[in-house]
Amino acid sequence: MKSLTVKSGLLSAFSLLVNREFTVHDLTKAYLNNSACLHSSKKAARQFVYRNMLRLIDNGELTKVVVDSGWPLYRLTPLFKTQECATTIVTTAPSAAPVRATVTNDIPRQSLQERLNRHKLEMLSAMGETEEYDAICSEIPELQDDIQPLYNQSRDKCSKLLGRVKALESLLARQTGLAQ
Repeated sequence: MKSLTVKSGLLSAFSLLVNREFTVHDLTKAYLNNSACLHSSKKAARQFVYRNMLRLIDNGELTKVVVDSGWPLYRLTPLFKTQECATTIVTTAPSAAPVRATVTNDIPRQSLQERLNRHKLEMLSAMGETEEYDAICSEIPELQDDIQPLYNQSRDKCSKLLGRVKALESLLARQTGLAQ
């Protein structure tokens, strides 16, 4: 098995999908939501993601799950998980050649970052849910009495998740400041 280079934005997107099956669309969406995403268009991002997925499949770090219908599903193998901490990432400095950096084996920080990413993804989902309830109420006002409790629950969930995200971001920022 050879060592692969994975861009940091894509590596972060993969960390959101560890231990579950996902589609190319799921990974592309996670990648586009990442601040380290290098692509502005969905098409370019999807192509980049898919090319890297093929490389990981060839390397045995990603496997295609057989499904009878619908879009193909993928799952990271344990080989990826063991390589995750030692994966080399390439970051690009403005108008400079790629700079190579190695991810350190900083398990607590990585665990906090993965937790933060999970909470951000949950928060986006809850926000979408809230927006959909609002849109349904606008389109079909007679359902408002049925939808209002669901809307309130979703809004409360968003607020709690936002608090968790802010707490983790503060903690990670503090750790980054202490490490420098």
